[in-house]
Amino acid sequence: MNKIIDLRSDTVTRPSAFMREAIASAIVGDDVYGEDPTVNKLQEKMAKLTGKEAALFVTSGTMSNQLAIKCHTQEGDEIIVEYSAHIFQYETAGGSFISRVQIYPIPGKYGMMKLQDIEDAVRPDVYYFPKTKLICLENTHNRAGGSILGYNYITDVSALAKRHGIHMHLDGARLWNASIATGISIGEYAKHFDSLSICLSKGLGAPAGSVLCGSSEFIERARKYRKILGGGNETIRCACGCRIVCN
Repeated sequence: MNKIIDLRSDTVTRPSAFMREAIASAIVGDDVYGEDPTVNKLQEKMAKLTGKEAALFVTSGTMSNQLAIKCHTQEGDEIIVEYSAHIFQYETAGGSFISRVQIYPIPGKYGMMKLQDIEDAVRPDVYYFPKTKLICLENTHNRAGGSILGYNYITDVSALAKRHGIHMHLDGARLWNASIATGISIGEYAKHFDSLSICLSKGLGAPAGSVLCGSSEFIERARKYRKILGGGNETIRCACGCRIVCN
């Protein structure tokens, strides 16, 4: 019998037998009270891996990105993203719905916006303009065919952001792929961003989940907004032993 390989997306990867066994045997607790040792260990590991002070387990990459936008901005601010970025194309206008911010999309090549286009998009400090508060990059870039953003490009955008006092967030849903392909560590990529989101379900085979990483203060704010959005991450087990995240 021919085996069908589903290549629609790396989100349809399935947990291995080893991962299912680990899920079924994991010690669980109530993450709202900080009493889930498995989640705590995961968050500590991801914070160390990225070189950030803290990390927060969330249900999806979309939730992780939207929490980052919420924590970095205030209502009426503006964020800059590449036109084909997941945040702009596939997150159901979450930035405007949850954070009430305006998105400034810039067309790019292989997921990379021209530096001059970013520079031109930064709003002057005039009362009738929104305040440019955040630049979001995506690595690897989904709609750009899985393109890896150049490391020098990232450092240049980071320098531009610092010059203007703008925060940087990385949608690193597939950052594992970029790291393996380039040999550049996750931590080396992460140091150029104030926050980053990394998915566990894409390529790694986990059934669900992403991790948001940043400063301790940033993650505490994100934890509050996660709860508001129904992502308190209390856990239960289904009949097969898998952990199910609920609110």
